[in-house]
Amino acid sequence: MLKLKADVLVTAIFLTAALLFFLVPRLFDGQMDEAGVEILLDGELLERYPLSEDRTVTVPGAEEGYNLVLVSGGTVKVTDADCPDRLCMKQKGISRDGESIICLPHRLVVRIQSQKESDVDAVTN
Repeated sequence: MLKLKADVLVTAIFLTAALLFFLVPRLFDGQMDEAGVEILLDGELLERYPLSEDRTVTVPGAEEGYNLVLVSGGTVKVTDADCPDRLCMKQKGISRDGESIICLPHRLVVRIQSQKESDVDAVTN
């Protein structure tokens, strides 16, 4: 009986440590204050907004058309567009440095860009 309690205790400690190891970096990321939303049209930077301020931006497409970009609660999402496939609207909201939403028909890129330098130089598979 004593061995069973010790096994349960050790397992609980390892699971708690693993959970903290996973959650703490995400909770205290620190990039939310420094991160911004960059809107690029045809490869050129149109606007940069702080991720911490809620706003709705209408972006004219490279050709006829538009995309409606919503910045809310630290997340960015394309909520409306008149492109033929509307794939940009189906992409999930972005909130972390390096994530992006792309609308190919309108040649639009919405991305999260942090002001602070990344510790990672490159990533390989």
